[in-house]
Order: sequence, then structure tokens, then C-alpha cells
Amino acid sequence: MSSVTIIGGGVIGTASALALQAEGYAVTLIDPGQIKRAASYGNCSLLAIGEIVPISRPGTLRKVPGWLLDPAGPLHVRPRSLATELPWLVRFLLAGRPARVKQIAAAMTPLLHRAQEDWAAQLSDANLSEALVQSENLIAMNSLADYEADQFAWGLRAEHGFSHRFVPWSELHSMEPCLGGPIMCAVEAKGWLQFSDPSFVLTRLQQLFVARGGELLSDEVTGIETRGRTAVAVTLGGGVRRQVDKLVLAAGAWSGALARALGLRVPVAALWGYHHQVANPSVNVTRPVLYANGGFVLTPLSSGLRIGGTIEIAGKAPKPNFARADMLADKARKVLPGLVTAGGEQWMGPRPFMPDTLPVIAPSPAQDNVVLAFGHGQVGQTLGATTGKLVAELVSGRKPSVDLAPYAPTRF
Repeated sequence: MSSVTIIGGGVIGTASALALQAEGYAVTLIDPGQIKRAASYGNCSLLAIGEIVPISRPGTLRKVPGWLLDPAGPLHVRPRSLATELPWLVRFLLAGRPARVKQIAAAMTPLLHRAQEDWAAQLSDANLSEALVQSENLIAMNSLADYEADQFAWGLRAEHGFSHRFVPWSELHSMEPCLGGPIMCAVEAKGWLQFSDPSFVLTRLQQLFVARGGELLSDEVTGIETRGRTAVAVTLGGGVRRQVDKLVLAAGAWSGALARALGLRVPVAALWGYHHQVANPSVNVTRPVLYANGGFVLTPLSSGLRIGGTIEIAGKAPKPNFARADMLADKARKVLPGLVTAGGEQWMGPRPFMPDTLPVIAPSPAQDNVVLAFGHGQVGQTLGATTGKLVAELVSGRKPSVDLAPYAPTRF
């Protein structure tokens, strides 16, 4: 039986491990075990069907000065990180040109159109179907003018088959009576659902992987040894060398450094996100609400109400700035009168972003036995099961069921 070693035990690596097990491979999943550091723990728990429009889009460039000056803004660049992160930021801004945004949206479409089906199959296999909650997301706004101002993005989504419905205040209030403050309308994003709790889902999937004979190794991969066009071993913490047959690199925001060991320079950056979560919020939100004007998401998890969002460009290992989590809680109280946020859990973790927000899903151009699967940005939870199936196809040598050219690591 062929064996596969996967670096990274987040949602991408774990979904890939299960898909490879289904193909008959013996799989080892290596992860440092610090789940609370990772995006697979702290994300907003959305199945964001239709999130095909990148963050950088027409009009983004003129907002950059404000991001630098406003530490409470939805996207902030720490001044000390500006010099080191400037090349990535320039590529990010260039990806916001109208023609490129349209290309990116078209490239994201085939992945997101199948995401719900792929997750439904994997969750059913794991006896976890109830973990995908059938409540469609709302994107709340302060006015009809806010909705009309974003017609470029909504038009792109509609063009690619992702539908939505405008919801006036009278209907919105009946759907979510707790919402208030400046919110006056919303969009119901058709097909956008949520997971009951991303940490719960990941833990259960890892338990299934182990129950089916998989090896879950709690360790850090510090290096990859290659010989010609073959990866032959990984180096673990403490210098332990472990031979590999086939290798999958799915280490999220930490993938860039390991990719360099493969001779690849891939511009994947850690963009830091925050959340503030309360177990007993004293208000009842029945579905995820993305507040467009505030730049955050309210997600009712089985473990409490999560207030998540913001993007911070702060380098590779910054100290947490939990004032940003406090800011999320403050903003949430303004649109949820009666919300209690005292004593909440605060989290900071890295989302793995490519400048164009397209993931890397591809065979390594430098090795014949390595597959790359990282850089999913804000849709890693959404695309976990889909990426896992594509990884299994690549490792097995089959023709991928999606054209992977847009996700090549060499596109920059």
C-alpha cells in the first residue's frame, strides 16, 4: 500500500487525509497540535458559497492610507510591517484591477459551486451531517445605497450562478429581531450556510481519520529533504528524520517557508484575524450575519456567539493586539442591543492568503511526488472537502475534476 505524508492538520490537511484514506492510502498527518493558533479553529464557521470576489477590488487602492492610519479599521497594516510586507501588498492591490477581479471570480467559481456537495458527502460519511446548519447567511447593511454601491461584486456573483435576495428592514426585523442600531436592510446570500462549530468539526474528522487507521503525529515539520525531483524525507522537531513516499504540503500560513525547501517561492502571507466569542450573549441570533459596514461576522455556534473578522497585516509572528478583538465586541454591541460580551474568549490567528486570494492547489513543479494545497484565505473552511478531493485526485495521478491552472504556485 502506498503511503502519503501530509504536513498540516487543519481543515485542508484533514479533509485531504480522509479523501486519501478512501482511495486506499496509508496516511500520516503531521501537525504541531496547537489547534487554537490556527484559522481552522478561529474562523467564522461559514460555508461561504459565492464568495468569489477578492478583497482587493476596484476602489481598494484609495483606502490604503486609511488602513494605515486607522487601527480599528476592518483591514489594518501595522506600520512596522509595511516595509517587509510591501511586495505582497503591491501584488494584492494589482489583483484588484477590474479585469483581474473578473478572472479571479471565474477561477473561484468551479470550486465554490461544488463545495456544499463535497462537504455534505464528507460529513455524511463521518456521521456529522447535522454539523452543517441549514440557515442561509444574511449580509446586513446600513442602507439601500450600501447595497447599490457594491453592485460590481453582486453582479459578478449573479453572473456566475450565485444568487441573492434583497431583504428590506420590515422583513429583516422579523427574521432577526435582535438586530438594531444603524442596520436598515440586508441581502440573503442563497446557499451560504454555516458549520455548528469549526473546532468541533475538525476534531471529529481527525478522530475518524485515526479510527480508520491513520497516524496523527503531533510534531512540527522544520524541513523537507529532496533528492532530484523527489521529496525523500521530512525533518521533525528535535531533528528527527522521517522518510516519505508521497507528500502533501497543507500547512496553511506556514506553507511558504516549507515551500522554499522545495525550491519554490510562493507569496503566501499570514493575514491575522481576530474573534471575540461569548458563551451566553443574552441575545438570540439564529443565523450568521455579516455586517458589511462594520467588517465583522456574527455566527451563532454551538459553543456561543462568535464575533469574528478583521484583517491585519502584521508580519509572520506578531504579538496579539487584542484591542482589535475588543473593537469587534464594541461594534457588535452597537448592532445587537442587549448583547453581553464580558468574559468572552479572544483569539488571534493567521489566515493563509495569496495576493489574488486564489488558493494553491497543484502538483509541485519541482518534485514528482509532492502536492501543494494551501493559501485559501477566508474560504479555507468552505473549501476543505473540495480541496481534499482534488488532492486525492492529484496524488492518485488521475486527471483533476477541475482545471487547476488558475491555482498554480508559479502564477506570480
